[in-house]
Amino acid sequence: MSLFLEALKLSMDEALPGPTSENGDSLVKVKEEDPTWEQMCSFQESSCDTRELCRLRFRQFCYQEVTGPREALAQLQELCHQWLRPETHSKEEILELLVLEQFLTILPKELQARVQACHLESRKDFVTMLENLQKDTGDPGQQTSLKMEEEAIQALVTEERPPWSLAHRSPCGNSAQEKVTNTSPVAEEVVTKDALFNAKQETSEELQHSAEASGIPSRDCVPQPPCCTSVHTDKTVAHLNTPKDRHPGDLWAQMHISSLEYAAGDMMRKGRKKDKARVSELLQGLAFSGDSDVEEDNKLEAYHAQKKLRLSNVPEKNWTKRDIKPNFPSWLALDSGLLNLKNEKLNPVELFELFFDDEVFNLIVNETNNYASQKNVNLEVTVQEVRCVFGILLLSGFVRRPRRGMYWEISDADQNLVRDAIRRDRFELIFSYLHFADNSHLDQKDKFTKLRPLIKQMNRNFLLYAPLEEYYYFDKTMCECFDSDQFLNGKPIRIGYKIWCGTTTQGYLVWFEPYQEESMVTVDKDLDLGLGGNLVMHFADVLLERGQYPYHLCFDSFFTSVKLVSALKKKGVRATGTIRENRTEKCPLMNVEHMRKMKKGYFDFRVEENEEVILCRWHGDGIISLCSNAVGIEPASELNCSDEEEIHQIAQPSIVKLYGECREGVSKMDQIISKYRVRVRNKKWYSVLVSYIIDVAMNNAWQLHRTCNPGTSLDLLDFRKYVAHFYLEHNANPSD
Repeated sequence: MSLFLEALKLSMDEALPGPTSENGDSLVKVKEEDPTWEQMCSFQESSCDTRELCRLRFRQFCYQEVTGPREALAQLQELCHQWLRPETHSKEEILELLVLEQFLTILPKELQARVQACHLESRKDFVTMLENLQKDTGDPGQQTSLKMEEEAIQALVTEERPPWSLAHRSPCGNSAQEKVTNTSPVAEEVVTKDALFNAKQETSEELQHSAEASGIPSRDCVPQPPCCTSVHTDKTVAHLNTPKDRHPGDLWAQMHISSLEYAAGDMMRKGRKKDKARVSELLQGLAFSGDSDVEEDNKLEAYHAQKKLRLSNVPEKNWTKRDIKPNFPSWLALDSGLLNLKNEKLNPVELFELFFDDEVFNLIVNETNNYASQKNVNLEVTVQEVRCVFGILLLSGFVRRPRRGMYWEISDADQNLVRDAIRRDRFELIFSYLHFADNSHLDQKDKFTKLRPLIKQMNRNFLLYAPLEEYYYFDKTMCECFDSDQFLNGKPIRIGYKIWCGTTTQGYLVWFEPYQEESMVTVDKDLDLGLGGNLVMHFADVLLERGQYPYHLCFDSFFTSVKLVSALKKKGVRATGTIRENRTEKCPLMNVEHMRKMKKGYFDFRVEENEEVILCRWHGDGIISLCSNAVGIEPASELNCSDEEEIHQIAQPSIVKLYGECREGVSKMDQIISKYRVRVRNKKWYSVLVSYIIDVAMNNAWQLHRTCNPGTSLDLLDFRKYVAHFYLEHNANPSD
């Protein structure tokens, strides 16, 4: 360690003293490098002077000295090894050297001179000597400052290393892996996984002004080394050493802001915008950290008090091992609406226009013409032309072209239909101004306000003609869009707009709502069910609008909780869903690890006596936990299970069987939509959602067609082709 300290003192003698600028800011005087530094580092590594030269060479290395990034990174690594020699010194020794170097840098000049004159062995000797000096001078403010510096040094040396991350490119162009080990907002010491050390400096505006005043070129004019010895003004040092300015929240925010700045080079455009907004938010919080800390503490205490009071009012659950005894009425509803559709014998176009009816087409025409007039364009689109546009969109699902202009270029039966129906320029003009809401009356809180009139109308029509069934499934799906930052794992489409949807077991969409941070769904806030629970409760209310029938809703673990199942029971709605371990309300079921050791088919269950809600955990292909207010264990069934070499039967509770039969509703809808999805889109962000709504309406129309014509129904392709051809043939403009 004494060898390290000797090198450190030599570096401070050469690097810190120097000329002073006009405003009193101390500048760095760097020793001119020796052209034979490589020979010195190779043959005289034990020399302190040689070590200091290697340190200066490492600090002042510039990207322009080599031919590329690989050579720059390799050169930096070699220089760092020659300076710090990590193969012979421990991590603690290296960290102490770096911390003491920075500590000496921030000391006032008169203290630096006294410290360098003494031969000290450790940081404790440094602090002890400085405290004695302060006692002699009798300056309590400086003594307090030094004690804080001692605590900072202790924290820095003993701090655990954070995960490795890619650093952003420096102004000279070099980049390397870095790790922050210094919480000072002025400079940060950085360590890499391969023992590569580097230093980052954040230059303040005051230092830039002082450099300009003293005639030193700025970094923007002359290429400078990306890492150099930190230069501080007396004002900056005094500011950093003031106890009232060093709040823990401020320190955390400074580190967080620095990490965002370093990582900016590895983020996408949208990610950088979000991080810049976060940085601005943190910087604003720094200005009011004193008051905001107190306010945040008060808010936190109030929140915990309110939560404790709310939990104290909830009666303790009483779990008993028995089967559930549901008291719901039997399902006896008759679907008169579906009987009427069967008697009317509607063709595919009429079924599709149950959803895209005259009211929807008039809405599109009025809002499109209104938007065009706001842009000083005399469009005067008609319902007939909009139907032609829809015909081309439906055609693009099964006749695909690399460019939509090719629908007018290639000569075949389908392309001739397009050319005879509408001119290409007219289609492009209408499609570019296609609109669904009045821009002068938009709800700024609603992210999908430009589609809200269409979404409301489609939900109303979907519900009006939905088959009246006992079982429904509620889940989330995705509308494909690669510009979206939403991600949903476990779905065929993982990137796009997340959509909440409720379907029948066959895949008919009854209700949908695009996801947004501030949900537009209105529910009873006193229930405290969370986002997922609120959505399920809203879907139950939508179904109950058709009549007070004992519907049975199924959903996955994202939505399920004992509280939600109990709330649905009070509405007269049956519910079954998988449930997560942290929502089981301390139900004493056999734990998962223990159940894995049991044979397949084993299950454990409990019933809550007050709410009459059952929890069941079953060992099948995996461990699954379910919750229900309407179905329990009996009647249990037998399930064939293959185990390595033989097939045998295992027990399956009734609750598991029912959930397995109902859970495929949304998946079936996604499978049908994915076959012939609309491929023509425009530049508006919501065009993909419009295409999704058209595909969903086609799916629902085909579902009704199959139900009304069980033996003579068309397949999906013929059904879609029938509607597309009809719109193109019967809505062609004779003038075109």
